[in-house]
Amino acid sequence: MDFKRIYSSSKTYIVLLFIAFVIILFTASMAYYQIMRMQDLAEKVAHTLQVNNAISELSAHSTQAESEEFRKQLQNSKGNSTVFDDYVEEGETILKTLDQLTEGNASQQTRLAPMRTLLDSLHQELKVLGDHPNAPVNSVSESERTKKSDINFTLYRIRNIRNQMLAEERLSIKKTREEYNSNKYLAPLTSLLLAFFSLLVFVLAFLKIYRNKVRIRRSESFLRSVLATTDNIVNYYEPIYDDQKNIKDFKIVFANECNRDYLGLAPEYITGKPISEVFPFLMLNGEFEKLISCFQNKEKINLDRQILINGETLWFQSLITPLAEGIMVTARNSTAEENAKEEQLSLNQRLENQNLTLLDNRAFLNNIFKSISHVVMNFESIRDENNNIKDFKILFINDKITPITGDIPEEIINKCISEVFPTIYDTEIFGYLKDVVQTGEPTSYEVPYEVDGQMLWFSARAIKLGDGITLTTREITEEKEKTNQLLQLNTQLETQNSIFVDAENVANIGSYIWYLDNGEASISDNFYRILGYEPNSFVVTYHSYREFVHPDDREIYDRLGEETVEHGTSKVNAYRIITKQGETKHIELNGRALIRHGRKASVGVVVDVTEEKQNQDRVIALNQELSIQNSILTDAERIAKIGSFIWFVGTEEIEISDNFYRMLGYEPKGFKASLERFSEFVHPEDLKAYLNSIEKSANELTVTEHRYRVITKDGEIKHLKVNGQFIHKDNKQIMSGVAQDISLSIAAEEKLRASNRELQHSNAELESFNRVASHDLQEPLRKTQMFISRLESTETDNLSDKGRVYFKKVANAASRMQALVLNLLTYSRIDSKHEDFEFIDLNEVLEKVKEDLSSTIENTGAVIKSEDLPSLGGVSYQLEQLFNNLISNALKYKVADVKPSISILAEKVHSKQIPEDFFKSANYYHKIAIIDNGIGFSTEHADKIFEVFQRLHQKSEYSGTGIGLAICKKIVENHHGFIYATSELGKGSAFIFYLPA
Repeated sequence: MDFKRIYSSSKTYIVLLFIAFVIILFTASMAYYQIMRMQDLAEKVAHTLQVNNAISELSAHSTQAESEEFRKQLQNSKGNSTVFDDYVEEGETILKTLDQLTEGNASQQTRLAPMRTLLDSLHQELKVLGDHPNAPVNSVSESERTKKSDINFTLYRIRNIRNQMLAEERLSIKKTREEYNSNKYLAPLTSLLLAFFSLLVFVLAFLKIYRNKVRIRRSESFLRSVLATTDNIVNYYEPIYDDQKNIKDFKIVFANECNRDYLGLAPEYITGKPISEVFPFLMLNGEFEKLISCFQNKEKINLDRQILINGETLWFQSLITPLAEGIMVTARNSTAEENAKEEQLSLNQRLENQNLTLLDNRAFLNNIFKSISHVVMNFESIRDENNNIKDFKILFINDKITPITGDIPEEIINKCISEVFPTIYDTEIFGYLKDVVQTGEPTSYEVPYEVDGQMLWFSARAIKLGDGITLTTREITEEKEKTNQLLQLNTQLETQNSIFVDAENVANIGSYIWYLDNGEASISDNFYRILGYEPNSFVVTYHSYREFVHPDDREIYDRLGEETVEHGTSKVNAYRIITKQGETKHIELNGRALIRHGRKASVGVVVDVTEEKQNQDRVIALNQELSIQNSILTDAERIAKIGSFIWFVGTEEIEISDNFYRMLGYEPKGFKASLERFSEFVHPEDLKAYLNSIEKSANELTVTEHRYRVITKDGEIKHLKVNGQFIHKDNKQIMSGVAQDISLSIAAEEKLRASNRELQHSNAELESFNRVASHDLQEPLRKTQMFISRLESTETDNLSDKGRVYFKKVANAASRMQALVLNLLTYSRIDSKHEDFEFIDLNEVLEKVKEDLSSTIENTGAVIKSEDLPSLGGVSYQLEQLFNNLISNALKYKVADVKPSISILAEKVHSKQIPEDFFKSANYYHKIAIIDNGIGFSTEHADKIFEVFQRLHQKSEYSGTGIGLAICKKIVENHHGFIYATSELGKGSAFIFYLPA
């Protein structure tokens, strides 16, 4: 199930939603615009109608002036001007209305401008008619007719203007109607589009929501299947609140099947129950407060815990993740990892012991190769496609080859013998070597070799080793010459010559280990034989061996011993010995100093140079042992996560070890190694630094330790630490080095830095507490005690008996408060720094404490008995505080009417003899016990009494602050020790603590 597909398209949805919103907003705006436009058109039509009505009223007003009836009415008014005034007022009103209605129309205003004048003229002319009410019309003078004619002309002009205004209004109505006809379909069409688009958006949103709902259901089903098949415990808790809205517990809302597998708890049984009931251990050691902090602060936390299930100890690593309504707890079973760590520690110890043995063997072997005159070679078979041996590869050769052939061992190692010794193929030697590998039977042969024009003879012995052979060669030219001379002698000497040749084939070599501190020594079996004894027939020491040294060479032997003890080596390398049989032998020796089992020793070999025969079996055994040790070294490389490499400087060619391939996620030889191929594994962010280091190393021929990351075949990121050195080999400059996987160290460093930050924060809080305890708390307390003292000296007599009791309780409470602050201050100032450690005699510490407590000791009649106490490293005032607190408690908690008796015992014990479980940093400890005959306490309180503010008695029974024993525990732990107590009620107590010797 692709969870990401459900959520990754949210940005697309937002964009589509925004576009839909814009389209809807645009469509709505268009609809609103069309509606407003239609409203404007309606208002224009209404306005035009109002103007037409006003013009019609004006027309009716002017038409009324033409009416003979109206004129007769004016004439018959008999001087009453009401009709005329109403008519004038009506005209003014109509004209004013027209003026307001055409205020925004310039052309109508232009036409309306002369209208007022014309109406005034009309009104004036009508007034003239009204002034002759009784005159008949036909009797009116010519001037009156002219007046009437003027009225008619005025009315004509009014009608003319009226008609023009009406024509313009009709034109306006026509244009408005045309505009209305052209736009009346847009408003409903826009509304229809708006409704259709809204429906479309709704349908699409519904479909998308439904599809997402289906995906979420599938995801939920997939998640449930994952939770059912995971190897981790996955639980979900929701908080339970009390009446004050504080979290008092958590309810288990969800639990997967791993609870049943690891803890034996059925998910359906524990779901809905509080964690305090199901997992009571979560309420201890501050873990419940961490759960609350995780939920409230919305911060992830990690917890490591050890749980005992059905008698089996399990380790769990828990990741607590805050969610909206609760917390998710994912617990991984890390028991296998913890067991692996213990096994790794055991393997590391074995590896260290094997390395020490390997160093001894290498030293012994190197000394043998330096002291013998034989050529020792090791060949590996080279086979063709039919698995037939076609050549041998030189794996090892000592430097004794150089005087013979002129070859340097470093230059011919890893070459084929056909290239270095081509003459082998012209003789039957190559056949001998093949037979040894194929049959496994060792063989010996003699071969001539020409050196500087001189023919030399060599004796060789070949023994199979793996898929190759070990070849030991020595020069026998002199022996051959003697043999040729002896062949010419009589048959009586042939037997002696044969015995002599066989004796020469025995390698008279012996080894020794000499401990320089006391002269103890051990020698090999053949060394015993060189001395003429059977192996282990007597105990060898530096002085007992001196008896074998020739009397004339004992001064040389003494100088050898003095120089070796003083400098580790000596310039003396030869002397004579006298064997058990009285035979004098010349001995050459070669040794070197080393540390063996923590003791200085000299390890080396001796050679009986009177015999040229070398112990070939010893060399073969050593080669086999070296092969075994090399195999062990390969395993050690794998265990230690180390890979080795060789780079041929200036080329892309590199060689890497098998474990280096494994570190990159491949089987050995899983790809062709080269710089270019290896750079593909380097993390892209570290590639530049990696290439710069390669270039710098090639240019300067110097190597500095550097670190970079690689990405393995499986995609895992590992941190490598690389170091090496440059050497000259086969006329080539190469760099050999090692790469170590330090990923765990990097992670540990990160964890250590986080712990340091927490420690710094804790130290800052502790310093703040010290300042408060030193100043802010003690200052008001001192003032309180000062005023109590003054009141006690001046006002005590003025108090009632009950007041004096209350006043005494106040004084006692202030004293207890001061003691509590001082003890808290003492407790907080005890740290784990050891800069002030010094060598302290505990007897002096005890005497000083007894002197400080002399008054209490005398008042109680206490008897303190102590053994001779040891001297050790520590902080003087802290150890005094330790003894003072323990002895004070013994004096305080005494049985009534019984004199206190205190015994202080001390002994030195080995760490393995200590049954108590704590981290032991030393091999030996001083066990000190302070035993009293006091009131004692119940065994169930043995751990509780060392906690801060823990008291087993009421303060009314025994004084104290509950911090004294907590201070004792912190002092002992500061000195890398351990303290505990044993007691029975009424039978006294014993406080035992261990301090490193």
